[in-house]
Amino acid sequence: MRVSDLAVTRTVERVELGARATLEQAWRLYRRLFARSLVLGAIVFGAVDLLEALVRSGRSGSLLALVTAVLSVAGLALLQGGLVEVVRALHVDGDDDPSLSEILGRAAGRTLKLVRVSLLAGLGIGVGLVLLVVPGIVLATRWAVAVPVGMLEEGSARDALRRSREIVRGNGWNVFKVLVGVGMIQLLVTIPFTLAAAGAGPFGWWVAATLASALTAPYAAHALTVVYYALVEPERPVTLEPGQRWRSIWSEEDPRGEAARRQPSQDSIWNDE
Repeated sequence: MRVSDLAVTRTVERVELGARATLEQAWRLYRRLFARSLVLGAIVFGAVDLLEALVRSGRSGSLLALVTAVLSVAGLALLQGGLVEVVRALHVDGDDDPSLSEILGRAAGRTLKLVRVSLLAGLGIGVGLVLLVVPGIVLATRWAVAVPVGMLEEGSARDALRRSREIVRGNGWNVFKVLVGVGMIQLLVTIPFTLAAAGAGPFGWWVAATLASALTAPYAAHALTVVYYALVEPERPVTLEPGQRWRSIWSEEDPRGEAARRQPSQDSIWNDE
């Protein structure tokens, strides 16, 4: 199933998001997908951090620094898109177990869109933090699920930001708590690697930075994907177990030829097969 085949409900059922439950669900996802997520993270961050290590060595020019910055944004967008795709596959079919090449292939078509989402969000949040701090925090919360939206739904990068704000509305405080929890976990995991890299030279820094990012980035991506599904489709489990597949009623295309949005139905069930 292609990403574009996934229809999502445009209206958001207002539910109370549990920050602790979200972090716990993200941890279960992290453990279930650990090997795959770690390899994906190592591939992306290994390449990006290698270039960064060359920049840090002082033996490279400004052009390499610019290339490194561009590839960092693009690589992170590809990684996030790939991790969202892994969860989407299991959200629909517990037996959908794509390989690494399939995951990257599915995410590649949305990479430019996710780059635009990341740049717009990063610019807005950065300006907000520099000016008054609080506006930056508010924007970071409102746009927390912009990447999952950009990967799973149609529309432009600006549409993804607007859609994220719509999804988060009414759960801003709980989403903020999720962001804080994820940030604290990332900080605790990163500190030992940072200390180990101190004085280790460019190669030592590259190894430590790659491992730290490969271990922490997947958990953050999984947490935000859980937030997305918990708020958009609260009646469904985030992922299915092997042997389970979600069956839902799909409506016909509307007269304008646009794919009709899937509406929640009492006939929508997930069954053991």
